[in-house]
Amino acid sequence: MIYADTDFFIALVKDDDWLQDRAVEIALENEGEIYTSRATLLELLVISDRFEFDRMEALTYALEIASVPEDESVLFQAADYMEQSGLTAFDAYHVAYADEDPIVSSDKSIGEVAADRIAIEETEVE
Repeated sequence: MIYADTDFFIALVKDDDWLQDRAVEIALENEGEIYTSRATLLELLVISDRFEFDRMEALTYALEIASVPEDESVLFQAADYMEQSGLTAFDAYHVAYADEDPIVSSDKSIGEVAADRIAIEETEVE
């Protein structure tokens, strides 16, 4: 299983995202193995106006690609990551939610805390 953060879904839904080809490749290669969190879906809503994509389409697409299991203890782990590493609330939540699974993201700061980061901007795992 791999965890997909918001960057991954932005790359898939934005019309002109420079990471789109790689994100599509990762989605196809990992079909049925991708999961995300409610925080990711919420973050998509928060940024939908700024990035100018259809929020309903983005949510629908994300839920077709990824499952969304939930565990409330993730919030406490995220708070700890924020304290330890200075990650933003959303990034810390993504890392905590992924636990030990790789995270597909273009955010290099996540790679400093996560077990593994699958870089959207590269073809190899960091």
